[in-house]
Amino acid sequence: MEKVADKPVHETSSQERWAIFFEYLTDIRKRGKINQIIEQEEGIAMASDILITISKDKIERARLISEEKYELDTRSRIFAAKQEGRQEGREEGRQEGREEGREEGREEGREEGREEGKLEIIDLLKSGKSPEEIIRDYGSE
Repeated sequence: MEKVADKPVHETSSQERWAIFFEYLTDIRKRGKINQIIEQEEGIAMASDILITISKDKIERARLISEEKYELDTRSRIFAAKQEGRQEGREEGRQEGREEGREEGREEGREEGREEGKLEIIDLLKSGKSPEEIIRDYGSE
């Protein structure tokens, strides 16, 4: 094939030009020879235009796919970040709720204890015990 590619373009047959075109289309060193062939062979010029269009379409398709992938990746990261944020928020809320619940429970317990104590004292007073007796009998508990 190298011997055919070294021939001047005007000395090659149509089949040889097609063979050179397909063999060396992407070889930068043969770019001049390919351009000469494109200038002389209308069918090859049309094929070259089609290949360029296909290449541009592939590049555009790859670009669009890349953009779509980037957008999907971004949406996925945002979704994951939101999920993580919600989980952290729930955990913080639970922790705060536990702390508030403990404090409210302590306060309610104190209040109930005071109320029960008052009722016991009232019952003791009603039973006829004096305040001094109540203090003496129950004050050290």
